[in-house]
Amino acid sequence: MRRLAALAAFVCTVLAAPALAETYTADPIHTSAEFTVSHLALSRVKGIIPVKSATVVTAAGKDVPSSIEATLDPSGLDSRDERRDGDLKSPHWLDVAKYPTITFKSTSITSATDGTITINGNLTIHGTTKPVTLLAHLEGKGKDNRGNDRIAYTAQGKIDRREYGIVDQGATPVGNLVVGNDITISLEIEAVDKK
Repeated sequence: MRRLAALAAFVCTVLAAPALAETYTADPIHTSAEFTVSHLALSRVKGIIPVKSATVVTAAGKDVPSSIEATLDPSGLDSRDERRDGDLKSPHWLDVAKYPTITFKSTSITSATDGTITINGNLTIHGTTKPVTLLAHLEGKGKDNRGNDRIAYTAQGKIDRREYGIVDQGATPVGNLVVGNDITISLEIEAVDKK
């Protein structure tokens, strides 16, 4: 009788225990952070900022992240124009010598029935931290040719650069901003869990 009671207690303990977490690390050659901003109110300029590191944590067997952290390297910014890149990295804009990283850390993550994942978190740019919301989707999950578990997401959000102390207001003779205030952020994340 005592053995049966002990067994029942053990089973209850196991069932009550939280699921183990799975930690995925971003694969940098399959992960990117892209920004899009208006130029002269006429066209859109795109650029890429390298993702230095990123971690995605999920509950065991689940696809929706429980937490996400990422660090970007603005010194590697590439907008396909060397002169513009130099300006964007200068104290006039991102000041990468003084602020060498851009960071994101999630504060809450929820999912909807249509598969949309809402990621709320704190984004730090130019030494200023502000809350931001990203809308994400699971793109796929599976094993690679080496047997490692991989998971991939896309995400998008929008920020106002002025909220991060990047306030250049250069304008054309008719009043259009040379660089728009709103910046769209698009992320492609492929992460691997190496057991």
